[in-house]
Amino acid sequence: MNAEVQKYIDEHLEETIDDLKRLTAQPSISAQRLGVKECAEMVVAELRAAGFTAETVPTADPDYPGIIAETDGDADHTLLFYNHYDVQPADPLDEWETPPFEPTERDGYIYGRGISDDKGPIIARLAAIKALRATRGSLPIKIKWLLEGAEEIGSLGFHDFVHANADRLKADSCIWEGGGVNWDGRPLVMLGVKGLLYVELECVAASTDSHSSYAPVVPNPAWRLVWALNSLKDQSEHVALRGFYDRVRPALDLEVEAIQALPDTSREFLHNLGVEIALGEASGYEFRRRLVMEPTANIAGFGSGYTGVGAKTILPASATAKIDFRLVPDQNPDEVLESLRKHLDEHGFSDITVKVHSAESPARTSIDDPFVKLVVDSARSAYGTEPYIMPSMTGTGPQHPVQEILGVPVASCGIDYPGNRIHAPNENIRRDYFRLGIMHTAELIEEIGRATS
Repeated sequence: MNAEVQKYIDEHLEETIDDLKRLTAQPSISAQRLGVKECAEMVVAELRAAGFTAETVPTADPDYPGIIAETDGDADHTLLFYNHYDVQPADPLDEWETPPFEPTERDGYIYGRGISDDKGPIIARLAAIKALRATRGSLPIKIKWLLEGAEEIGSLGFHDFVHANADRLKADSCIWEGGGVNWDGRPLVMLGVKGLLYVELECVAASTDSHSSYAPVVPNPAWRLVWALNSLKDQSEHVALRGFYDRVRPALDLEVEAIQALPDTSREFLHNLGVEIALGEASGYEFRRRLVMEPTANIAGFGSGYTGVGAKTILPASATAKIDFRLVPDQNPDEVLESLRKHLDEHGFSDITVKVHSAESPARTSIDDPFVKLVVDSARSAYGTEPYIMPSMTGTGPQHPVQEILGVPVASCGIDYPGNRIHAPNENIRRDYFRLGIMHTAELIEEIGRATS
């Protein structure tokens, strides 16, 4: 690790944290269209202050502008950063120890909505770039930035946005939004995301709720929806949609080895959620394999009838359920949707409608890609310990368009740690991991410069 760069980062850490708190204090809740455009302008100002040519770029929805930025460097290699500046709603507010948009520091932790997902990584990367400029006089490589304001609501229109701006976004490699450390503090480099199909099922059986004594002759849509859901997956977690597993890409030897090398953190993982036993009592390698490599079918919500205090004897007129399918390479969300529709029809549930809320294809970079080695080597240098490699995040992001349209390898490098509580009350970062994330970004940029000059 370059001593001059490290010294600059440490001497300016409080200034960097002030920048982070200021950005975090600006609400940017995409689900509520609250403060998103104002936050975009703040991010553009931060980018320009770091030496970038930056601007907001219209998307299909003017409330969620994209941001494209670029700056020159000594080598021809161009590194693209992807981030999003929108955040999740802060609800439930009564579970926050301090107000979500008043960033507060306590005992080495900084709390605030969006501070980890995804404003902390933005500011950390900017801090690394500022340090390199100040100590070297120029950047060793060219850097571009792609930011969006609708990631937390499914990145609608993102594929078209990347396609329309492909020339401006042309790059050789990409660092994704997340990344950080595992439970033991060792850096964790992730190389992909799962895909997603999020749908809402609805069954309507009458024009109005009715008296529950009519149950012998009036169909109950809640029961019909329960029976339909029961047909989608068995008790061994096997998804019953025809062809669901046909396109699942078998794990490569390097991917199996990477998952085997990950530590067994199943106990900490489950304890953090208040869960006693994993499904199928999975542990060790099998726990990790399922989490990283398997597709899922999950009931995210169910609503029907009366759910208030006390009793109300009604027969509901309608019932809805929200379901998300997490997909792995090479599953296609459009094909899964078609299979779902056919499954419902063939099992007698043609009256149940299917509404799509969001869809993302999965993406994964090969472990043996030369770019991955640069990310791993720079992590080893910055953290002073051997990194882990994770073939994919367990969650979803719009990585597929970046890989498909821009044709670049993608890996992670960031500030996260397992207790950051993203999407939950008291979202937070740790100062020490925030600092190390800045160091890793700076070291990676220099490592790429050395390898490509």
